[in-house]
Amino acid sequence: MKDYLKIAGKTAIVTGSGRGIGRGVAAGLASYGAKVMVADINDENGVKVRDEIIAEGGVADYCHCDVCKIGDIRNLVAKTAEKFGTIDILVNNAGGGEPPCDFFTITDERWDHYIRFNLYSAFYMIREVFPYMKEQKKGKIVNISSGYAIGGGDFCAHYASAKAGVIGLTTSIAKEGAPYGINVNVIPVPTTDTPGLREADFELVGDEIPLIPLGRIAVPEDIANTVLFLVSESADYVTGQIVAPNGGRRMLI
Repeated sequence: MKDYLKIAGKTAIVTGSGRGIGRGVAAGLASYGAKVMVADINDENGVKVRDEIIAEGGVADYCHCDVCKIGDIRNLVAKTAEKFGTIDILVNNAGGGEPPCDFFTITDERWDHYIRFNLYSAFYMIREVFPYMKEQKKGKIVNISSGYAIGGGDFCAHYASAKAGVIGLTTSIAKEGAPYGINVNVIPVPTTDTPGLREADFELVGDEIPLIPLGRIAVPEDIANTVLFLVSESADYVTGQIVAPNGGRRMLI
């Protein structure tokens, strides 16, 4: 039987992988044989995910990382290369927003924070791993954006703007990485059943379900499965693309 993904033995960094979508992505990669560096700002969550992967027979390590701090990012990348030899896959998953707010109430400090958290962090991570991928003339990068980056979001102008920037970053880096065999794609994630959603506005999900042709919101495994394809050798001819697993909520053409 053929190995469709061919990611066994490859090294992956997944930021924000202590829970939610990141946890699902990390576990999915490990289940197909990738060596995963779990990275998160919450050490308890991150260590737990690392231990879960190892308990399932996978290979993983954990590194504390605040993606808003370039020092933490450089340490993460260096530790990954030292532990596993190189870096083949990067999933820029860390990011997030805050409860809905009118755009004219967003302070300069909050604007700066959420742009840095969602956009700068992806730029910093790509900049640090790019030399490893360029040297080996191969690499896969998947950036996690949001459906709000495409259709807009009510009362989250800073978050939507940052996630739209992630799409622009993706397409630009895809062109620059192509000569070195580096594929860069972006997933604008839809409403997804994660701990963060349940802690925020899960009660509003019921209003969205009628708008989704497939009749349910996403779960982390839906996003993880899309990541698995994009980082696999089966996606070697896919780069600079917006790949949206959203149950038909937004149909991109």
